[in-house]
Amino acid sequence: MKSLQQLCAPRESLFDVSKRDTVLSLTHLAADKIDGADFLEENHVTDGMRTLLLEAFRRLQGKSEQAVFKLTQAMGGGKTHNLITLGMLAKQPNLRPQALPGLPSAKELPSVRVVAFSGRETDVPHGIWGEIARQIDKFDTFKDYYSPLKAPGRTAWINLLKGGPTLILLDELPPYLDNAKSIAIGNSDLSKVTATALTNLFEAVAEKELGQVCVVITDLVGTYAEASAQIQAVLQQLQQEAQRHAMNLTPVQINTDEFYHILRKRLFTSLPKESEIDEVAQAYAKAVREAKQMDITAQSPEQFAQLVKSSYPFHPAIRDLYARFRENPGFQQTRALIRIMRIVASGLWNSGEAKTRFLISVHDIDLNDAEALSEIRQINATLENAIAHDIAAQGAAVAEVMDNNLGGSDARDVCRLLFVASLANVPNAILGLSIPELIAYLCAPGRNLARLKGDVLEKVATAAWYLHSNRDGKLFFKNVENLNAKLESLARTYVREQSLKELRQRLAELFKPLNNWCYHEALPLPALDEITLSADRTSLVITEPMWPRD
Repeated sequence: MKSLQQLCAPRESLFDVSKRDTVLSLTHLAADKIDGADFLEENHVTDGMRTLLLEAFRRLQGKSEQAVFKLTQAMGGGKTHNLITLGMLAKQPNLRPQALPGLPSAKELPSVRVVAFSGRETDVPHGIWGEIARQIDKFDTFKDYYSPLKAPGRTAWINLLKGGPTLILLDELPPYLDNAKSIAIGNSDLSKVTATALTNLFEAVAEKELGQVCVVITDLVGTYAEASAQIQAVLQQLQQEAQRHAMNLTPVQINTDEFYHILRKRLFTSLPKESEIDEVAQAYAKAVREAKQMDITAQSPEQFAQLVKSSYPFHPAIRDLYARFRENPGFQQTRALIRIMRIVASGLWNSGEAKTRFLISVHDIDLNDAEALSEIRQINATLENAIAHDIAAQGAAVAEVMDNNLGGSDARDVCRLLFVASLANVPNAILGLSIPELIAYLCAPGRNLARLKGDVLEKVATAAWYLHSNRDGKLFFKNVENLNAKLESLARTYVREQSLKELRQRLAELFKPLNNWCYHEALPLPALDEITLSADRTSLVITEPMWPRD
């Protein structure tokens, strides 16, 4: 069976730290700063993107009455990426066949006028309407709406936009509106005037005169945590107006195999044939089957083989565990996951471990790596003590010391897997893994499963300071010391004489004679000169164990 290095060809960008997180915005699109061919080379067309592209181009051809589309997903979920893809294909007809078969050719639909506005451009001097007019070279058409700033009505929008296919892309409006709240306009402010202008735009594009104008916006509520309470009403009003006209689309369905398709496309240039993937899947199924025969997991070998086939070269556990913490506050969902998997995969290739691994797994994350640790802090920063003491401390953590003594990486793999399963910090989140789940995720060709349960799991459970278990038997890390830690910490505060004194007192209480049937007195841990024997009394002498010398 061939390894990851033999079967998968990583992109050069995988090893370029500067490209870990190349965040593009609509400003880059508007300024023509994006290389279309390179961008599309790493682009995977999800079901949501396919629907957006097909329906938007139908509208631009005048074949659809659906004029407004709204992309809904949490931060980092692919909304801006979808807008850039659509805008680029609208501007550059020659790229359309590369992106998606079925899009109109350059002859059927030549280059389209594209307006791209990012709400991070909070200082545009003439409002959003002035920026839209400027980008389609009709700035003077709206000259009556600049000084003072006032919202164009429906007829004004129609007069501006008529005359040919036009695509308007509006991203990250909440920060723009938040800033606009501070700019007074008469008895109102720019945020309310902007909301009115956009509402009128949504109404205008529904008219037949603008049958080839398409507007795409991103979600207005729930993706901008910094929005002040003052503009919540404005956002809700604008959201409701958009909802009346828009078709909602989700760029990425995280609970489907799209998750893996995106990662494959971003990280690798080529992958193996189906028969080679099946060989890897069957090897993992064999390992699961052996674990099931040992009665240490309940996972179905056949089902696991199918999961490996659909996720290759990634371990199926990645999606399951990612789903637990993807809703963490501030987590960037798809974007952050791509960054993490770039770090993990590049680490495997750079270290040479890709030569002996068959899947990229959750427990491959190196928590001694500063870049990986930085990503983890952004997911959940409360478990640093657990990392430092139990998992990764440049060879000094519990798991590292244990692996050094036992050989292999079982203890570290167990702890890293449980750690990732413990990252969720939202109400009612699922934390940790049961022993059968843990075993199933760790099953791999060549791993000694018998030693894993007997020598590793039990020792980790007693040595780790921050590992806990719940009433369902799931093991998880928490930012609170467990009983093992407290006992060990307490023991370290005791000097020998103090320990012996308290131990003598406790033994005296435990072995105090009640009926004198067996002995008359108990002598716990006495010195030899303290032992006084009597012919008419039986004494119980309790001494320290005598350990054999090596």
